[in-house]
Amino acid sequence: VTVIHGGRTECFECQPKPAERKTYPVCTIRSTPSAPIHCIVWAKDYLFAQLFGERAESDEGMDAQEAAENSKELEQLRQESRALAQLAAAMGTDDFARQVFDKVFSSDIARLLSMSDMWKQRRPPTQLDFADMRRQVRAEFDPRHPDDHALLPIEDSFALFVHSAEQLAQRLLHMRQTESAAPAALAFDKDDDDALSFVAATANLRSHAFGIEQKSIFTIKAMAGNIIPAIATTNAIVAGMMVVQAILVLSRRISECHTAYVAYSSKRPRCIVREPLAKPNPACPVCRRRYLTLRVPDCANTTLGDVLDHIRALAGSDSDLKLGEDISVVEGRRMLFDPDFDDNLAKPLQDLGLVPGKMITLTSEDDSDVVPVILSIANTQHGSLLVEGFDSVPEFAPLPKPSSDGPAESESDDDAVVADDQLVVDTSGAIVLDDDHDAAAVSPTFSSKVEGISDELSKRKLDEISTHPESTPKRRALSDDDDDIIALD
Repeated sequence: VTVIHGGRTECFECQPKPAERKTYPVCTIRSTPSAPIHCIVWAKDYLFAQLFGERAESDEGMDAQEAAENSKELEQLRQESRALAQLAAAMGTDDFARQVFDKVFSSDIARLLSMSDMWKQRRPPTQLDFADMRRQVRAEFDPRHPDDHALLPIEDSFALFVHSAEQLAQRLLHMRQTESAAPAALAFDKDDDDALSFVAATANLRSHAFGIEQKSIFTIKAMAGNIIPAIATTNAIVAGMMVVQAILVLSRRISECHTAYVAYSSKRPRCIVREPLAKPNPACPVCRRRYLTLRVPDCANTTLGDVLDHIRALAGSDSDLKLGEDISVVEGRRMLFDPDFDDNLAKPLQDLGLVPGKMITLTSEDDSDVVPVILSIANTQHGSLLVEGFDSVPEFAPLPKPSSDGPAESESDDDAVVADDQLVVDTSGAIVLDDDHDAAAVSPTFSSKVEGISDELSKRKLDEISTHPESTPKRRALSDDDDDIIALD
């Protein structure tokens, strides 16, 4: 949990994020899997894609950088892919699931077993037989409603494979009959029951053949969909920490905010760790962008070239944007100008849709480390272009400071703010924050004492409300049905 304060703390993009998708050597996926994830990637990115998706020579999620060193083996793998593509002719027939099973769990494994040198240091796989597996299927197992959290027996995985393969084939054939504009293809979706069942069943069948630990459908869904399981207790802790930071922000106490995170470790006696808020990354392409105002006298008669000439003319002055000579201009996702595209230079801004209220991004083509500049277009009464900007983000308005003579009251008694020894209490609200960051819930009924306020002031306020309740419409007694007000630290 952290607080993003524009110009003062780092934003989400200030630190580079690790790559979300991991790649695996293609030969490991296709020939020598050794972990459940290898079988899952094979089932999802290879088998499912080859049978029901858009076929491609280079498979997503597989690293083929060593293609030159393994050209012979890769060529054999391409032949396997072409053989799978030929199975499309049997799609929709009663024999489709058997043909796919025999191809990937019998013929391909037999080919791998013929490479004896490959299995000198590892366990060889086992061929699977379609007829034997079918005889072992339990009559009570329903492949339409498998138990996602249970580790299915191999015969149930086989039944799930047959059912899901037939369902996907029927769906793809229906798409081909109804959609003529583009080649029909299915994409894997972890929330698609048929697709998930097919990937889970084929992954577990391959794991069984190679002597690898099998996984439940729920676990395979998380691994195939790159899902990080949520833990309810951790979520609750993080939510509480977010509320603490929110209270500090709403109390204009940004300097007291911090970054907090949950870290479980046997070496650390505490699981919640705090650290100061980090400063913005000077090279961040998001929060360190410069937002300026471009004032244009007449968008109908000012061209894009005029704007660029004005920007370049600022070089060497106090208003130099330091973008260099080569600049690219983008509006949203629309490229307006770059050194290789100058068709729009002579066009008026109005013709390009650049009117007051629009924003354009200027990026240096000479130096990628230069922070981009975003210009907001606005009108001006002057006869020439003008670039204006600001140096910092405005701060929050400070809270009224308590006077040394005693607590101060505003003209409206309903919104009175009193202070005593660094304590701030809003008598129409509910949160009390002191120097120790403690917070207490103050009920508008004022039925309990508020520590830290002088007895005389508390008595006067309580007597005033109880004597004239009709004169204070904002303060009413809470019924049992009203929500409690809770402040956390």
